[in-house]
Amino acid sequence: MVPTKYFTVEQIKQKRVAIDALIQEMDEQKFGVEGMNNEDEGLYFTASHQAFVSLIAAKMWLGKMLEGRGTPFPAELADKAHVA
Repeated sequence: MVPTKYFTVEQIKQKRVAIDALIQEMDEQKFGVEGMNNEDEGLYFTASHQAFVSLIAAKMWLGKMLEGRGTPFPAELADKAHVA
């Protein structure tokens, strides 16, 4: 049996940077293309939105991989609700 290969902390960080670049590119794009009919535009928008959300999720899960490697998530970036 082949041993499992784990990414290094640096490799994970590099992947998060690459995904962040894609997130920024997707966020800046214009949703829709000139000359598209309404049905196609709706499909394009939905697909673009899902790709954007999936990239955000991928970056988050890579962050969880960093936590699993012992790299703590910076407290100032954590979103926590303060419920009384």
